[in-house]
Amino acid sequence: MIKYAFLFGNHPTLSLAELLSFLTNHKILFGKYTLLNDILVIDIQRSPNSIAELQNQLGGIIKILVIKDEFRGKVFELEKILTPEKLIKEFFAQKDRKINFGISVYAEPDPTYAELNWLNNFAYNIKRKLKDQYSIRYVEDRSMRLSSVQVENNQLIDTGAEISLIRDRDQYYVAKTLSVQDFQSYSQMDWDKPSPDAKSGMLPPKVAQILLNLTRSNRTHIIYDPFCGSGVVLQEAALLDLNIYGSDISDDAVENTINNLDWFLKLKKLPKVNLQTHIKEVDATKIKWDKLNSAEVAIVTEPYLGPPLKKILFGRDAEKISNELGELYYQFFVNLKKNFSSVKRIGMVFPIFKTRDGLRYVEILDEIKQLGYTPKQVLPQDLIKKDPGISKRGGFLYARPDSMLIRELFFFEKK
Repeated sequence: MIKYAFLFGNHPTLSLAELLSFLTNHKILFGKYTLLNDILVIDIQRSPNSIAELQNQLGGIIKILVIKDEFRGKVFELEKILTPEKLIKEFFAQKDRKINFGISVYAEPDPTYAELNWLNNFAYNIKRKLKDQYSIRYVEDRSMRLSSVQVENNQLIDTGAEISLIRDRDQYYVAKTLSVQDFQSYSQMDWDKPSPDAKSGMLPPKVAQILLNLTRSNRTHIIYDPFCGSGVVLQEAALLDLNIYGSDISDDAVENTINNLDWFLKLKKLPKVNLQTHIKEVDATKIKWDKLNSAEVAIVTEPYLGPPLKKILFGRDAEKISNELGELYYQFFVNLKKNFSSVKRIGMVFPIFKTRDGLRYVEILDEIKQLGYTPKQVLPQDLIKKDPGISKRGGFLYARPDSMLIRELFFFEKK
């Protein structure tokens, strides 16, 4: 096995769940792992090239790195390991044109000022030792934690290297970045689509991708979204090479989904889909679609989350909205049991409302369990105790800082 490191986004627990689900569902053999705040060090039985190719399939992973060396002791011992000769031979992508390189540090506990200063001087010494023989540039960041934007814009992976030092107390891992998240693509998918619809919700593409990876298995070939909105889940499913079907009770939503998917499939040069037959206008609590009543289908959806919010709700208002949504969601699961009995995996977002009286949940999980759909926890119990990224009832939490509601992500499995 080869040791890798995965850098998580702003919701590390959710990113960890996505990664472990993905590896398990795709039968990618992995061994022991160590969680260090927002980075995971893990043994995987795959080559670096094949692991780097996973980057665009994982919404919660910012960077993928391969561990090249490790040692115990003090940071200053790095000088013995990262010799100019080793950098040229094992780290830098090429040496025939200008080499761009940078250093990032992921440490527990945080590095001291003296350690950061030494690392910065160490990087400049590398440049001085190599500049007579090679054209070389050191990309400096004051925090010594380069963003994926800095790595991409300075072409570190293609022309040189981002070298990362990962520390767990006195244990150090020396890593090379294999890939970074395609921030431009996510931004394009989020903001450039022709028919956005704030009223039906603006599910971030990254979250749609995470929910897909939490839900699908290696048997999943079709994704059905019965509350398709503006088509975010379906565009991410298409990018994962899955067949896509959707429906919505709103004719505007159906039209928006078709417009957005037509644009997206052309943009990404994906196979054409007869969207007029794959996207229907129909009530999710009543639909019967025999073609999709199959174990090869996974249902992944963000349903209607209530009216757009302009301010924090009073408790009584949140209770009214939660009760109305609870009835909608319950009837949706009743219809699933009746007309989609062969579908075993459902990924779904629930809203948690921030109110002046605290948080308000949609309280229908017990009723859904009675219908035969059980929320599954994909993380080991010892990792989720008192984890702020998991709700009191086991859902994964996602929220932007200025949001007035929290998304609660569940993966249900039918008995």
